[in-house]
Amino acid sequence: MAVTYNRDQIRAALALTDPAVSSFLDLQTGNVVSITEGDQSQANQELSALIMDSYGDRFRYIPGGNPAADDAAVSAWLENEGLT
Repeated sequence: MAVTYNRDQIRAALALTDPAVSSFLDLQTGNVVSITEGDQSQANQELSALIMDSYGDRFRYIPGGNPAADDAAVSAWLENEGLT
């Protein structure tokens, strides 16, 4: 069964301008997950470890910094990642 990527979450991740937050697309669920630098909570540490262990196969990094991200930016990112 094909996964549907949450384009609204991807757009929000592309628009994110907080350098302490890193966003990743979970290819299994289609949702975006985020980890926060400096957050020492168990949940953040476990998610960070899972992402690092499965990076490339399950998770793809979404670079932020584009406050004007729109559907075209989402489409371009998905295409660049080979996900379309």
